[in-house]
Amino acid sequence: MVALFISELHYIIPFYVNTSKISGLLLPLKQQINLLADQCVKCGMCLPGCPTYQLSHNENESPRGRIALMQGIVNDQLALSSRVIEHLDHCLGCLGCEKICPSDVQYQILIDAIREYTQTKQSPLTAKAQAGFISLFINPTIQNGLFALLRFYQFSGFQKLLRFSGILKLIGIDKQEQLLPKLQPQLTLQPRYSSTGDSLGTVALFIGCMGKHFEQSAIQASIQVLTRLGFDVEIPEQVCCGALHQHSGFHHQAETLAKTNMQFLQNNHYTAVLFTASGCGAQLQSSLKTSPLPITSLMDFILQQIKKTPVVFNAIEQHIALHQPCSLQNTLRQADAVTAMLTKIPGLKITELQSQCCGAAGKNMLTQADLAAQIRQPLLNQIPDSITGIVSSNIGCTIHISAGCHHKIPVIHPIELVAKSLQ
Repeated sequence: MVALFISELHYIIPFYVNTSKISGLLLPLKQQINLLADQCVKCGMCLPGCPTYQLSHNENESPRGRIALMQGIVNDQLALSSRVIEHLDHCLGCLGCEKICPSDVQYQILIDAIREYTQTKQSPLTAKAQAGFISLFINPTIQNGLFALLRFYQFSGFQKLLRFSGILKLIGIDKQEQLLPKLQPQLTLQPRYSSTGDSLGTVALFIGCMGKHFEQSAIQASIQVLTRLGFDVEIPEQVCCGALHQHSGFHHQAETLAKTNMQFLQNNHYTAVLFTASGCGAQLQSSLKTSPLPITSLMDFILQQIKKTPVVFNAIEQHIALHQPCSLQNTLRQADAVTAMLTKIPGLKITELQSQCCGAAGKNMLTQADLAAQIRQPLLNQIPDSITGIVSSNIGCTIHISAGCHHKIPVIHPIELVAKSLQ
C-alpha cells in the first residue's frame, strides 16, 4: 500500500521539489528523479531551445534525451559510464528547455538531482575531494591569496612570458587562462553607505564570492545609483551563494551555505536583498525561498523605484550590444527590466543579441572549454563592428564573452551605464 501511494504521488501532490524533499515529504533521491522524469512526455518541444542539441543534433545532448538517460541510470537499465556522464555534464543548465516545456518539467531540479545521485555512486573519497576543492576555492582567505598571486602574475610580466613560451598550451590550460581578464586591485568596501538625501529604506547588496575580484566597477556603480535614489546600502557578511556546489551535485554543502547567508541577511530593516550577478541571484531565490525579504535583481528594483519617483537621465552617445544571461531570462524572468532601464538613457543605441546561451554555464567554461567556445560563437557573430561595448548582467557571462572578444571590447554590467547617465 505504501509503495502504491508513493508511486502515485505525482498525481496528488504539487511538484515543488528540491533534492531532499517533495512537498515536505522525504523521499529517496532515486524516487525523486523518477517522479520528476515521469512528467516529461518526450514531445521534443525543448529541442530548439537546447544549445548542445542545436550544436550536435545528438538526442543524448537534448533535454528529453538526458531525462531518458537519467531514468535509465536510476532504474539500473543503463551503466553509469564515462560517456553517459559526459552527456549529462554537457548540460549548461541554461533552462531554455524549462521555459518552453508544455508539461512544466522541472528540469533544473532534475539535472541537479541526477548529478547528486551520480556523486553517491562515486567512491566517498573522490566525491569528498571534489566537494573539498570547490569549498577550498571559495574560502575567502585562500581566495584572496590566490587572486593576489594572479595579480602578481599579470602585472609582473610573467603572464606574457608564459603565453609567449607556449607552456600554457603544452600543459593544456591555455584556453582556461585566456578567460582571465585584467585584474584590478581588490575592492575595499564599507559595511554601510548612506543615501545622499532623505532615506527611503535600507537595502542589502549581495556581491557573492567573486564580485570584489571581478565586478568592482559594477559594485561601485550599484552603491552610487542606490544612494542617489535615496536608499542606504549595506553589504552584510555573506558567503558564496552555493551555485557551484548545487550544480555539481553537492546539495548539502549548498544548503549549508544558504543557511549561513540566511542568518546574515535575516534583517527586518532591509527593504530588499539585491544582487549584481544574475547567476548568484537565481541561486539565492531558489535556496532562500523561506526568506520573508524580497530577493530581486538590482535593475528590476531600480526600475520599480523610478516608476514611483522619476529621475532625469543624461544622454550617452554610444552603441552597445546587450546580452541577456540565461539565469536572468529563464530562471529569474527579469531580463525585460534591463532593457527597460537602458532604453531610458537618451542617445544609447542598443543591439540586443539574439542567442541561446553564451556557453559559460558556471564552471563549464573551465571544465569544457572547447564546447563552451563553440556555443559562444553564434553570439559573437552577431556583434556589430560599430559597438563601443557589450553589456551583460552575470559575472560568468561577462568573463566568457570578454575572452571571446580577446578582451578588446569592454564588457560591463548595465548598472555602470545607469550610473554614468545619472552623474
